[in-house]
Amino acid sequence: EMCIRDRYFLTLIKMIGITYIGQFSAGICKDAGYQATASQIELFCKLSVMVLSIPVLMALLETIQEFLG
Repeated sequence: EMCIRDRYFLTLIKMIGITYIGQFSAGICKDAGYQATASQIELFCKLSVMVLSIPVLMALLETIQEFLG
């Protein structure tokens, strides 16, 4: 069974990877003159990171709710 900290660390590594690859790919597209494609890559990466962060945000909200309740 994977520890909670390991799962969050793995999620963080995935987010960093998506961001790095996305910025690299968007930069190549911009250099080649494909501004629209670069914008789409950046948008896709932002949405992917947002989807990956949902479980972490939900855990944070549950923790805050426990402190308040």
